[in-house]
Amino acid sequence: MKQNTFYSLGKLIYRLRFAILILTIILVVLCIPFVPKALSHFSETGFTDPSSESAKADKFLKDSLNYQHNRFIVLYKSNSSFDSHPNLYKEIHYSLERINKLPTLIIYPDDNKQQVSKDGHTAYAIVALKGNQDLTEKELTNFKNTIKKPPNLKMLIGGQPIFMEATKAQTQKDLIKAEYIATPIAVITLLAVFGSVVAAIVPMILDGICAVFILGILFCVGDHINLSVFTLNIALLLGLCLSLDYALFIISRFRDEISQENNVEEALAITLATAGKAVFFSGLAVLISLAALLLFPINILFSVGVGGITAVSIAVLISIIVLPAILAILKQHINFISLRFSKNNNHSESRVWKSIINNVVSRPWAYLIFIFILLLFLGLPFLTVELGISDYHILPKKLEIRKVFDILTSKFSENQLTPISIIVKADNSPILSKNNISHLYQYTNKLRRDPRVEHIDSIVNSEPQLTRQQYELLYSGNNNRLPDSLKKLLTLTTHKDFTVVTVFSAYPSDAKQTKDLIAKIRKSEINNMTIQVTGTPVNTMDVLDKISAIFPYALSWVIVLTYLILLLLLRSLFLPIKAIIVNVLSLFASYGVLVFIIQDGHLSHLLHFQAQGLIDISLIIIIFCALFGFSMDYEVFLLSRIKERYEQTGNTNRSICYGIIHSSKIITSAAMIVIFICFSFIAADILMVKAFGLGIAIAIFIDAFLLRTLFVPAFMAILGKWNWYLPKWLDNILPRISFNPKDKHED
Repeated sequence: MKQNTFYSLGKLIYRLRFAILILTIILVVLCIPFVPKALSHFSETGFTDPSSESAKADKFLKDSLNYQHNRFIVLYKSNSSFDSHPNLYKEIHYSLERINKLPTLIIYPDDNKQQVSKDGHTAYAIVALKGNQDLTEKELTNFKNTIKKPPNLKMLIGGQPIFMEATKAQTQKDLIKAEYIATPIAVITLLAVFGSVVAAIVPMILDGICAVFILGILFCVGDHINLSVFTLNIALLLGLCLSLDYALFIISRFRDEISQENNVEEALAITLATAGKAVFFSGLAVLISLAALLLFPINILFSVGVGGITAVSIAVLISIIVLPAILAILKQHINFISLRFSKNNNHSESRVWKSIINNVVSRPWAYLIFIFILLLFLGLPFLTVELGISDYHILPKKLEIRKVFDILTSKFSENQLTPISIIVKADNSPILSKNNISHLYQYTNKLRRDPRVEHIDSIVNSEPQLTRQQYELLYSGNNNRLPDSLKKLLTLTTHKDFTVVTVFSAYPSDAKQTKDLIAKIRKSEINNMTIQVTGTPVNTMDVLDKISAIFPYALSWVIVLTYLILLLLLRSLFLPIKAIIVNVLSLFASYGVLVFIIQDGHLSHLLHFQAQGLIDISLIIIIFCALFGFSMDYEVFLLSRIKERYEQTGNTNRSICYGIIHSSKIITSAAMIVIFICFSFIAADILMVKAFGLGIAIAIFIDAFLLRTLFVPAFMAILGKWNWYLPKWLDNILPRISFNPKDKHED
């Protein structure tokens, strides 16, 4: 036998309480300078698979073409037609004259009539900056300021660099907005739960410490790893929710112990041996769930995995080390400035929970069947889910970049922003040689006849009136004698032995016809040439295929390791299976509601977003991993309390009633705080963040108010003595983890 590890930890923390607090303050001070800079390292949305063919092709273009990486669209709108008033083109040239002095390449709408809308009232110029490095915030601002506003035209600036800048800026605004909404609600809820001002303030202080550590560490991690811009919001949401949850569990148990035990050191040791142990194993389960995200090479999933693991680790360490040190210093003062209504409320709530749980235990089948049917009903919309990858629709309509995208898709083509790019590379010869131009011309003309192709842009299609022989002759001489429009096209698309052919599908980028077209292009061949295919539709296909291939492994990882942790913790063969079944039901119901709202657009006016007609597949994976972890949080806390009582009495039904009565208030209160924090993220203008907050809030509500307090006790009442069944051979080899506070030793 050895001394209970967590009991001993409680004793140690009590002795080192002041040293721990001082060290924490020093670490917070060291992290503070990094907090304002935290988002500076988050440089991409992350909806790509770096190992895919399309991503490798993108990288090849970025490295090989000087004008590929930083491309902008400057959009102009006029009340008059551009073709009827040629002076309007001069205004566009005037608008960009200062840009023209920079190392840029500009394709004006009078160079390429496809850059003028069919109604003639909208036109755009393509501005490509030389270089393949991301622009700094200052460089981007200077670039935008260099463009002059024409007197008779409305002007908007778009492009991928602008999209990234807008996404990062909106992410910061959403974070601040969520903080303003969540903080007062969390304080009020904590006051209602604890009935003490000091007990309510301590979790908020811990939340602040947790946030500073998360921001500081992710800033340092971002120095070495490319992280998605969505990492910060999701990591903070997870960290703050779990930090508050764990603080509730530990403070609640400490107050119970301090009311019965005058010795603060002993009360703290018992708190760590029970609630502290539950928090540790709960955190371990959350970590294992989030670690599954690291199996995916998709940047957004990997980034959220890194951010989530960082956040959960910090929340657990603060809860079982820093919080106990604060409690050891405060002692009985944790109840200081108590509110009078609290005691009466506690007695009233206990009577309510006692009545509910007695009813559930006496009619378990009725409750089990009713909740099961309800969850299946809520999950039905998930059967019609359309999975895809988010695009510019994640940004609010009020932003300039969103207006650019909306105008381009409405005035030109839905696929104007999402073409298919084919990199055609010659084998050991210049791409502009006579034979290569001939083969390229034949290939593009054959492809153009495919009914799924709207049109093609390439160096052998720019002048439709020219024949193959004329193109061969055109490129056989000195390229400096070419027309300006062709010289620009060559600079943008062609270098030495390769060129880029741009294909616009006649169907939406996520349509089956477009996917079939991509598959056909990938299988196509050109004499003495090789091809690579990239572009937004291709990237999306590659990401969806990769996620579909890896998800079964991630699912197995989460389920198997979660089962093993609960088996070790609860010493039961069936309770871990029950926990996994409950989690799957919770996820199914939550996904159904998410599809109903986010995909189908119900409540879109109330929640201020535009439905995309799909659910981002990365959101499904992130919510799966996060909710499996969150669910384990409440599962471990509830069952550890029931198991603690069962170890003392040996009576299953009494243990269920005791566990529910003594933990349901804390579980539902913790859930309410998490729901309020998540609802504050619903106020976000970025749809990805809004959907994540909504998904978590729905799932936590279902989990805490239907499953943990009604479905789980009904299930356990039906199982009876089988709840704690464990074969003797397994009982002998598993290490013993006791939740009995009087048991200060364990194997």
